[in-house]
Formats: sequence, C-alpha cells, structure tokens
Amino acid sequence: MTNDQKKDKKTLFLLDGHSITHRAFYALPLLTNDEGQYTNAVFGFIRMLFSLTDEWNPDRMVVTFDKKAPTFRHEEYEEYKANRKKMPEELVPQIPMLQQTLAKLEIPIIAQEGYEADDLLGTLSKQASAQDYDVYIITGDRDALQLVSENVKVMYTRKGLSDLVIYDLEKILDKYELPPEKLIDMKGLMGDSSDNIPGVPGIGEKTAIKLLKQFDSIDEILNNIDQVSGKKRKENLRKFSDQAKMSYRLAKIKRDVAVDLDFDKCRIDLYDDGEVVEHFKKLGFSSLLDRFEYKKELQPENINFIAVGEKELSELKQKALEKGEIALSLKIAEDSCARNGKIREIIYAFEDNNVYSYKVEADNIASVLKEVLESEKIAKLFINAKESSLALLCEGIEVKAIAFEPLLAYYLLQPSETLPELEEVYSRELELGMQEFDQEQILALETSKLFKLKDKLIKKLKNDNLYDLFKNMELPLIKVLARMEYNGVKIDKDWLEKLSDKLEKRLDIITKKAHEMVDEEFNLNSPKQLGEILFEKLGLPVIKRTKTGYSTNASVLEKLEGKHPLIPLISEYRELAKLKSTYIDSLPPLINSETGKIHTSFNQMVTATGRLSSTNPNLQNIPIRTEEGREIRKAFIPSDENMLLLAVDYSQIELRVFAHLSGDKRLKEAFNSGRDIHTETASEIFEVEAEQVSPNLRRHAKVINFGLAYGMSAYGLSQDLDIPVEEAQDYIDKYFERFSGVKKYMDQTIEKVKKKGYAETLYGRKRYIPEINSSNYHRRSFAERSAINTPVQGTAADIMKKSMLDVYAALENEDLAINILLQVHDELVFEVRKEDLAEAALLIKNKMEAAADLDVPLLVDLQIAENWRDKEDYEVESNA
Repeated sequence: MTNDQKKDKKTLFLLDGHSITHRAFYALPLLTNDEGQYTNAVFGFIRMLFSLTDEWNPDRMVVTFDKKAPTFRHEEYEEYKANRKKMPEELVPQIPMLQQTLAKLEIPIIAQEGYEADDLLGTLSKQASAQDYDVYIITGDRDALQLVSENVKVMYTRKGLSDLVIYDLEKILDKYELPPEKLIDMKGLMGDSSDNIPGVPGIGEKTAIKLLKQFDSIDEILNNIDQVSGKKRKENLRKFSDQAKMSYRLAKIKRDVAVDLDFDKCRIDLYDDGEVVEHFKKLGFSSLLDRFEYKKELQPENINFIAVGEKELSELKQKALEKGEIALSLKIAEDSCARNGKIREIIYAFEDNNVYSYKVEADNIASVLKEVLESEKIAKLFINAKESSLALLCEGIEVKAIAFEPLLAYYLLQPSETLPELEEVYSRELELGMQEFDQEQILALETSKLFKLKDKLIKKLKNDNLYDLFKNMELPLIKVLARMEYNGVKIDKDWLEKLSDKLEKRLDIITKKAHEMVDEEFNLNSPKQLGEILFEKLGLPVIKRTKTGYSTNASVLEKLEGKHPLIPLISEYRELAKLKSTYIDSLPPLINSETGKIHTSFNQMVTATGRLSSTNPNLQNIPIRTEEGREIRKAFIPSDENMLLLAVDYSQIELRVFAHLSGDKRLKEAFNSGRDIHTETASEIFEVEAEQVSPNLRRHAKVINFGLAYGMSAYGLSQDLDIPVEEAQDYIDKYFERFSGVKKYMDQTIEKVKKKGYAETLYGRKRYIPEINSSNYHRRSFAERSAINTPVQGTAADIMKKSMLDVYAALENEDLAINILLQVHDELVFEVRKEDLAEAALLIKNKMEAAADLDVPLLVDLQIAENWRDKEDYEVESNA
C-alpha cells in the first residue's frame, strides 16, 4: 500500500529499534559529525524511517527498544544470548543519540525492564490489532514472523535497509508450510544459534517442519516419539525433551506485557520543524533537511534571470576584468558524445542577484567567449569544469585560470564519501533547498550562489591544509585531463574484429570440448547448469552453496583445481568470454565516428587515495599479463603513420615512495645505488647472495615488497604466494628484521591515524579512516592496511599528477608535434611525430624524473611503438 492507495483502516508501524539500528550500523560506513561523534547508525535508521513514511504514509508509529537489564529469558536460561558479540564501541553511544532524535520527531519509544523489544512488538501488535489497526512490524529479526496474523504483517529487512520483504499469512505458509504460531515450535526443535537457544541436537529447519506437519506441535511430537523416524532422532528427542520445551518458552514472544499506550497519540506529524532541523544540523544530516518546511524561509532572494545576445556578450570581457572573477555553467546537448558535444546555452553570473543566459545559435561560439575564457586575469568559477572545458576545446577555446570547481573542492574534503550531486552540496553547505525549482532555475541558482559556496568550501580547505593541493594541483589538472579526453586515442577497429572472431572460435572449441568431456551439452555461462554438471553429474565436492543452488565462482573453481580436467576449461572459457565482452566487443561502439578515436573520461573525483580513474571505457583495467589482454592493446595506435606512441612509465614509484616515507636505510641505499630492489629483498630474506637469487625467489620478494607497502597481512601473503600462513609470517618477520625502519614507520603511521583520524600524503591529501578505532577486527584490520597504503599510493598518485602538469606546461612552450593521450597507473602515453621523438622524449623524461624531491631517485622507463602492445625500450640521455 502506498500513498496513492486508499486505506480502509488506520495503519500502525512498529519498528524494532535495536534490530534496525544494527542493520543501519553495518549497512553504512562509519560517519561522524563535526564534533567527531559517530552517526552512521542514527543516519541510516532515520533515513529508513523517512523512506517508510514517504512510501507507506502510516497513520501511527512506535519504536521499541531493549533494556540493558536481564529479561525473564535470562532468568530461565542463564546462557540465553551468551554468545552474542559485544556491541561495537562505535555503536554504543548512537543508541541514546537515536532515542534523542526520535524524541525530537515526537515518535514514541517503548522499552521495559525484564522484556525484549520483541515482547513489546508482540504486545503492541496484539493490542493494535484488537483496535482494528493494520499493523506492520519492521525488523531484521525473523523471530517476529510468529506474530503474523490477519491484521499483522512483518516487513523483514533482508539485506541492508532498503531490501524489505513483507511477510503475511500467505507468505509464511508458502515459505515454511506452517502457520505463524507453529514457528515457535519449529524454533523450539531446531534451536537458534544467534540467541544461543539449544533446541534438539540433530534437528534442523527441514526436519522440524517435517515433524510439525506430521504431529502439529512440540508436545505432540514428544508424546509420540515412538512414531518418529530415525533411531538417533528418537534418542535425542527423549534425551533433550526438557530442553526442547525450554527452547519453546525462550522462543515464544510474549504478547501480554503491561504496556498502556494510546495509539491515537502516536502520530508522526507532530514534531516542530525548527527543532528537528537544528538537531539534524548538529548531527550533520544536511542531506535530510530538504523535507522540512523551514526550507521556504531559507530560500535565497529572487534571482534575476536575464537573457542576453551577442551585443551584451561583447561587453562581457570588460565587466569580467573589472570584477576579476566570473561564475559559469554550460548546457551541453545531451544527444551528443563528450568529444563533439555542442554547447546550447551559457549561463554566467557575477557576485550579485543577476544571472545571464546566452542561447547559442551559431555553430561556433569562439568569437563571443574566447577572450574571457582564455584570459589569465579573469578567475573562473566553473560548474562541471572538466566537461565544460572539453566542450569548449571543441569550439577552439582552452579555458584558463579556473579558480573554483565545487565538486572537486568537496571531494578533497570528503574523499572517502561517494560524491554527492551538486544540489546536495548546496543543501549541505548553504542550506539551499532546490526541490521546488525546475532545472532552469536550479542551474541559475547554483551559478549565482557559486561565489558563496566558494567562500565556504575554500575556508574549509584552508582549515584542513588542503587549499594548496586544490589550487596548485587539482584545479590546473582539469585543463590537462580535458585535453587528453579531447585528443583521444585512435583505434584499429579491423584488428578488434579479427580478435573477436578469433576468440569466438576458441570459445566454440572450448565449449565443444567441455560437452564431450561430460558427454552432455550445457550452457557454460549458466551457473545453475554448470553446478549440476560439477556437483551432481561429476560428483565433485560442494564448496559453497547460494540461495539458488551451487556456487561456481572463481574461488570455488580454484579450490576444485586438479580434481577434474573440466575445471581449467571453465576457467579459460570465463577469462576469454570476459575479455571478449568487456573489451573486444565493447570498444568498437565507443569509437567516435568523426575522429576514429576513443575518448575516455578521466575522473579525478572518485578514488579515496587521489588516483585517477577512467570510464567509458575503463582503459586502466585492460589486462597486460595475459597474451589475450596484450592483443587488445595492439588496437591502440597513433593518429597517423608519421607518429609513434611513446609510453613513459615510472619505475617502481610506490616502492620508492615507501622507501622515502619509511626512511629505512637499507631500502634507500638499494635504490640510491641502483640495485634491483626485489633481488635485494630476496637476498636479505632468503639469506643468499644477490647473484644466487632465482627468478622464483625474486618473484616472492616482489610480492612481499608490494604487499607490505599495501599493509598486507600474513594471511594475504600466504594466499598470494600459495604458502602456509606460518611461512608467510616468517618471511614478514625476516623482512622487518632486515628493514627495521619499515616496521617502525608502519607502527607509527597506524598510531598517527588512530589519533588524527586520517592518513596523509606528502602533498597534504587526506583520507579519513575512522574505522581504524573500530572494535570489529575485520574493519580495524582493513583500516590499518588503508592507513599504511594511503600515504604510499596517494603520494605516488600526487607525483603522477604533478608530472602531468609539468610535462604539459613544458610541451606548451615547445614547437613539437606531440599529444598526451592516456594516463594508466604509473604510465603516461603520448603520440609524437617521429622527427620530434628524441627531443620530446628527453623533455618528458627530465620533467617526470624531477617531479618530486625524494630521498631516492625517481626513474622512468621509455618505450616506443606503432601500437600499444609492441613496445620497445627507448634510451635517452637525461640532462640531470
């Protein structure tokens, strides 16, 4: 039932406070407000509450909670819930915080000593049902299913908070083949490990249901044990009959707790908007503020939306020079790709209440905007700066002096958060609600208020010592990325078609071979059919089950390796099919019809460590370690036959950064003397002379070097090297013994992040890691690895960005035919005219190797090729 459906009876929603709070806590990453208080569970709970009210429009609502005091169940069975994990430290203070928030929303909270929230749900649902309410119990606890009746339904939070399953009488009967009240008997028989209810050993859910369908109740089963099948089952029922009865009593939800509540006073529209808004601001829940009436009072003053023509635009430069800065946003045609997107409208504003709009009619707008946008003297505050810069490049305009990009500033402040929509940023930072405006008005409002948003976010950036990074690295990089996207990379479509045909034939051969191997045809892409072949027909051991049958994922196949010749065939088939669908067949449709190139999008506001990513397509994930993956790279070629591809790759940049950050003498000495770091590490750990280090030992050392830089545990190392955990731990211990500075650095880094709450790169980039103080071992361990890895990977990413800026600036001042095409991990790919190769390669090498001043040298490897696969080393003498 939703808002627009007619309700014959009033509805009451009963929320299981502790259950939903726990779901919210684990469904969301740890969030904190400005005071450093954890808020993720409260935020998730309230967001779900609003989602329920918006979709279902209930008439009444009550939230039940447990009390800390023991219940009657603990008095009967001391071990009741004894195996429950202690509540996470980050969650404990959020319970009273949630209750305070619910009080602000005027939602009644019911809790009573001696009883659990379930008992209160049972009692209230019975009382409300008798008063002719339609009752919905919202919980993540299946125990509540016993409460389902004609007037009572359960909304079960199956996964996270958004996946709700409604259980009514029909669904209970369909799933369990028992009426709701018999689920108590079922639990009495099978027990419940989560509540530490013992039940009867050897009886699971299926057996319990079978017995109850035959005998109706626990009492009847225990009175007719002789008629139960199975000698061991009979024996257990006799031996544990008292335990079964006790388990029944523990499982049964009480429905007669002394609770006196007037449901008519449990309305959900009684709260004071102003009080709730102030409370939400304190908690940092700005994204929830749009729903409150106070927004109308906080709406900005009227904006004058003024249409202008070329005459007014001709006067724009003088006004912009007088003001010193201008706010801009562009409307770009949605039906065109990014490379040749046509600008349809230019919206601009100065620091007043006027917003100007120029509707583009001519195909070329360079004449009216070029002087303003390319002026270094006019600061540009730009919405969607990179996308707009790309569209303007297509018009022959290269934007200069970008002084502010709102989402980029917000990303630096909250790098671990999923980047919100721009409207959300305005709501959080300026408390501007835009839900009542159309898109035209929203764009005008955002452009006009860009000055105010800039002041707010730049102040925050300065307070967090992030402004230099924003101003000197991230903003200038916009121009470079836009140019790379504009340049694109040419694709040999014919080669991809040949490769596709080749792989199709190989897949057909593998399929035929697999069918012959099991003497049966089946769909290799179907996990269900594959599972039946592997585990039923071939009788291989079942490793893992899913809700729909057998799991046949990669980890399962890995465990089955060597047990049947079909397994490697399936693995090969999947690898080739993925390459074909993800890259070989997906790249041709993305080739621009005008340029014959792929113009990927480079994203600087995605990763928590500051690394760039690419999308549409993702060119950073094209496999390079397999022959087939390298074959795909052959399709990437220069724009014409007079040019070559030049790939410049930082040599072991992350390990060099690691050596610098750790200050370890042996690591620095190895790099400074030019010795191979992996051979050096192998020699130290495995206690052999450098010349005796075998390729396998070097490979092990390489995994250890990179693994420790990423905070890898002994277990992770054992998995990567396929060795026992004890042996992996021994390797790590020996590494730390030889490279003691590394161990000291890692310990100090973790402690520093625990105190500060964030990790930091050499350039001041921050990544907030609140989970590092978590009581949950897995969360804390992951956070510790992130704390170690972030300064390493983040600093390497910053150095790459710095080198891109330095190289781009240098190339602008040279008369060389060279284009920067791609950035992939530690590599920059250019295309360069053959006669300019020597000069360009030397310039790039010098700039990249001088990008950062570390305690160890930065080195790059240069390779040239007529395609991205067939690269050959290119030697050039450095000026350094």
